[in-house]
Amino acid sequence: MQEAKQLHAHVIVSGIEQQERYLRKLITFLAITNPLSLDYARVVFNHIPTPSTFIYNTLIRAYASSSHPQQALHVHYQMHKHGHSPPDKYTFPFLLKACSNLFNLRKGQETHCQLIKYGFDSDIFVQNSLIYLYGSNDNIKIARRVFDEMGVRDIASWTTLVTCYLNFGSIELARNVFDKMPKRSAVSFSAMIAGYVRKGMYREALELFCDSQNASIQPNDSMIMGVLCACASLGALDMGRWIHIYISDLKGNKFDSQITTALIDMYFKCGSINDGVRVFSETKQKQVGEWTAMISGMSMHGNGERSIDLFEQMVTSGVRPNVVTFVALLSGCTHAGLVNEGLRYFQRMKSEFRIEPTIEHFGCVVDILGRAGRITQALKFINEMPMEANAAIWGALLNACRVHKNVELGQVAARWLIREEPWNGAIYMTLLNLYKETGRWEDVEGVKQEMKEVRCRKNPGCSLIEVNGVCHEFVVGDSSDPCAFELCLKLGKLIMELEENNWAFG
Repeated sequence: MQEAKQLHAHVIVSGIEQQERYLRKLITFLAITNPLSLDYARVVFNHIPTPSTFIYNTLIRAYASSSHPQQALHVHYQMHKHGHSPPDKYTFPFLLKACSNLFNLRKGQETHCQLIKYGFDSDIFVQNSLIYLYGSNDNIKIARRVFDEMGVRDIASWTTLVTCYLNFGSIELARNVFDKMPKRSAVSFSAMIAGYVRKGMYREALELFCDSQNASIQPNDSMIMGVLCACASLGALDMGRWIHIYISDLKGNKFDSQITTALIDMYFKCGSINDGVRVFSETKQKQVGEWTAMISGMSMHGNGERSIDLFEQMVTSGVRPNVVTFVALLSGCTHAGLVNEGLRYFQRMKSEFRIEPTIEHFGCVVDILGRAGRITQALKFINEMPMEANAAIWGALLNACRVHKNVELGQVAARWLIREEPWNGAIYMTLLNLYKETGRWEDVEGVKQEMKEVRCRKNPGCSLIEVNGVCHEFVVGDSSDPCAFELCLKLGKLIMELEENNWAFG
């Protein structure tokens, strides 16, 4: 900011503040090169008697990408009101982007009418922006119509439509458009992979990444993040290690914080604690993401004490925790049974770090108390919360009631959950097991009858295993996997051998 002010002062002292080429450079530097000085750019702009279309466009562009996109519309209003600098084909894509970010379809439609009036409706950049405007406002049919009526399409046109289908439509239709693309880029592959990851279709995400490699597409950071997330969710350790080696060769071990965080998270979720620790240790400038991934990793493996040590090291190093860090830390206290420590850190969130607890943090505290058998205290904590409890909180209380056989409060939690999620078979099964373990057989039959009436069934269990870099998923009762029959034969043979050994030594 100081450099920007010095540059502005130099322009004024030199008497060149009215020369267009200097004003262009100044406004661009303030608004685009350094977004933190956008407010100062607006001050400079307001003192320009007759801003050119280029200067208007620069400010509209900056605001459209900022946290205040409505200001882009205000600047355009000034442009239209003064009338001495007409909009050009670059003005409207920035305006449409602002409307998309504001989810303001009405203003977007007004802008659409204006650009037709000025004759820019056949410009490919304008058309791509229109596709995203309508797609992001849940109007996929019009977005598709704009796409279909385009005389010329580029990769961005196809990718924008794919993104709209992924975010606001059907993943099947998105893949259909993706498969029809005459040419694909890293951005288009990245969009499709991210869509699969959001839908929990992790195997499809990895398969598409392999397709991108076969097409000699160099992955961007977004694609790498998506693939690492898929590996973490599938427990595909071999594939995750291969990607780590691949991007190390590609980037020379120079990763940004997000990729390093994703690598640590992937290794912990795949069960390789040593690899996760090694990535963390080799990171020279550790930011909050890396620290949080380590705390979370230790928490998920039941090492709550280590999570607390890491948290304190992070604070000592000058890195400030965020809301996600505290979720990871409180989860570590939950799994390790560190009740007092968990309650203390929950209090420190607001008192020391000025972080307002969210529903996730309250849920962690309920889980901490519930697992420790302090169920009455957990219920009191729920009733005193500043927001209404959600399904996760009542679910934590129900599970605690089952473990500690508290039927009365378990019924309260279960009835709330069933009212909100009558289709969720896991709730009925937890309540049913609570009744079984306390010998309330009439209530067991009552739960079974209720499940029949609402036509609710327990979801079948499934397991994943990675063999030679390939993930195999096995679902109870499903014999469609080509390995299922062979696996059953192997298991049958092992059982027979065990029975023979028991008989021989019995």
